[in-house]
Amino acid sequence: MKMKWIAFPAWLFIAFTVLAFVVSSPKPVIKITPAVAGNKLSTDWLNATFSRMSKETLDSLTNLQRTFTSKEISWLNLLNSRADNWKKFPDSLILPFGSLPVPDTIIVLAGHSWVDDAFTFGLNTVCFDLTALQHNYGDARSAENLSRIDRLFAHECMHLFSKKWMQQNRWNPADFQDSILFECWYEGLGMYRSLSKKWLPEHSILPPETLQVLDTLIPRLKHNLNRIYNPDSLSTQEKQAIRKNLSRGNIHQKWGAFPIAIWLALEAKGDDRNLSWFVNEGPPAVHKLIWKYITE
Repeated sequence: MKMKWIAFPAWLFIAFTVLAFVVSSPKPVIKITPAVAGNKLSTDWLNATFSRMSKETLDSLTNLQRTFTSKEISWLNLLNSRADNWKKFPDSLILPFGSLPVPDTIIVLAGHSWVDDAFTFGLNTVCFDLTALQHNYGDARSAENLSRIDRLFAHECMHLFSKKWMQQNRWNPADFQDSILFECWYEGLGMYRSLSKKWLPEHSILPPETLQVLDTLIPRLKHNLNRIYNPDSLSTQEKQAIRKNLSRGNIHQKWGAFPIAIWLALEAKGDDRNLSWFVNEGPPAVHKLIWKYITE
C-alpha cells in the first residue's frame, strides 16, 4: 500500500513551527524572596542597596531591627500572587532583544526601609522596597496596584535584559555624554513598559495629556542634550543638574525617560520587534529616535 503525502501550505508549516517553539520555550522560575532574616535585613538586600546609598545610611540599615509591617506584608502577598503570571512576561519583554537569553531564574527580592520602590541587582534580580511601595502607592490591595505591580516588574525586567545586552556587546559609557545617552536608552526602555494605558498612543494618536507633558519636557530635553556635547565646559554642579530628573521624579519631570518611552510606543506600533533597531544600536540610537520625532 502506497503512502499518500499531503501537501501543506508553507505558511501553515511555519505557523506550526513557531507555535511548537513558543509552547516548548521554558518559562523562567520566579522566586519571591523576603529580604529579612529574623528582625534584620538580609545580606542579599544590603548587597543590592550597597551602591545606592551613603555609608552612613548603609550602616543604619545594617543595624536596623524590625520585620515587615502589616501594610508591607500586604505588598509581599501581592508579589507572591503575581509570580505565576510573571513567568509569562519574558516571552514578550525579550522581543526587542532578539536572541538574548532569558535568565533561568528571576529572583524578586522584597525588602524595606529604602526610598526606591523598584530597582535591579546583577543580571537576574528585581528588587522591590515594600516601604517605598506603600508610601508611593498606598494600599497594595487596590485594583490600581494590581496592574501597577505588573508594570513595575516589566520595567525592571527590561533593565535586566538591557544590562545583559550591554554585557554581551561590551558597551560601557566612555564619558559624561555617553552616560546621559545610556540613561535615556536604559530608562526609556524601562518606562515604555511601565506606563499605564492613559499615556500611550492609540492608532498612532497620542492622548492630549501626553502631548501636554511632551510640550513641557521636549525643550528641556533639547537644552540638556545640546549641553552634553561640550562636557568639558560643564561644572560638576551643572552635570548634576542635567542628570537630575532625567528618569526620577513624577512624569512631568522625567525629561529623558518619558519622551523616549512615548516615542518607543509610537515606533513599536503594537509589535515590540519593531524596537529591535533601537536595542541593537544601543545608547547612540537615542540620537536617531529624538531627532526623528522632534523634527516630524
